[in-house]
Amino acid sequence: MFGAKKENNLHKGASSSAHNSLVFGTVITGNLRSKTDIRIDGKLEGNLESDAKVVVGKNALILGNIVCQSILIEGKIEGNITAKGVLHIQSAGIVYGDIRTNKLIIEDGAVFDGASIMKKATLTQKKNGQEEASRAKQNVQKAS
Repeated sequence: MFGAKKENNLHKGASSSAHNSLVFGTVITGNLRSKTDIRIDGKLEGNLESDAKVVVGKNALILGNIVCQSILIEGKIEGNITAKGVLHIQSAGIVYGDIRTNKLIIEDGAVFDGASIMKKATLTQKKNGQEEASRAKQNVQKAS
């Protein structure tokens, strides 16, 4: 009875602080999906999608696109990255691909070869911006 209760409590606690890890020497070919934090120190040949933080270790190689909440890059990525929060490339990090994020940090010595887009405007924001620009143009023409 007590053993079962301990096991259930342990299981509940593990889910709230759970994270995944792909250790050095491991190779995965295929797409990877995680709802919790994930650390990659091995090789992933495929896309990675995470609802949480991604850490790409110094020995890691990812050949594919990444979509995540935030990402810390020490290793090498060949693919496009979309991070809803912070995208941080440390000095040993290498990224070959386009990035889209709200906040970008690139340390001295890091390699980034691609295009970057910061905080993409929504369709509504673009439409409102175009309407405001059109009104401003009409006001200037009226004043002339």
